[in-house]
Amino acid sequence: MTTPSNPTTAPINWRNLIQAGRDLLNPQPAGIVPTDEHVRRAISNAYYAIFHALAESNADALIGTPSDVAATAAWSRVYRGLDHTRAHRELQRHHQEFSAQGRRFAETFSQLQQFRHSADYDHTVVFTTQEATRHVGRAEAAILDYTQTAMSERVYIATLTLIRPR
Repeated sequence: MTTPSNPTTAPINWRNLIQAGRDLLNPQPAGIVPTDEHVRRAISNAYYAIFHALAESNADALIGTPSDVAATAAWSRVYRGLDHTRAHRELQRHHQEFSAQGRRFAETFSQLQQFRHSADYDHTVVFTTQEATRHVGRAEAAILDYTQTAMSERVYIATLTLIRPR
């Protein structure tokens, strides 16, 4: 993989991940039943949508809209700095400190991460199309709700999920 000479701040679009999850659950032509792999991938997409929404929120909260090369590099570094395990742990550890919207986001993030692990790695777990549809919808609702939280709370969550306490 090569790094583009003109880096962009465009993150992985969480809305596209949500739509891709829905597309997997509604294969064309109409009437075709989604395969188990489609259902599992849709659940995985739901988690990755919420993960990338948090990564984008963190970069926006800490850096803002980049206006030059240095700010673009900083934004990208913050975006890429989000770690799945740390995010899960810190969102759970501090969820009582968050607003109702922040708590719902933290809860949904953690639950979807667990479902994603099962969907991606545990062949003994069976998921229905309805369950996957519900998970995709929950991810979208939690993200949209989270975008309405106060910037100060988003900054706090960014620091919790990115910076190791000492």
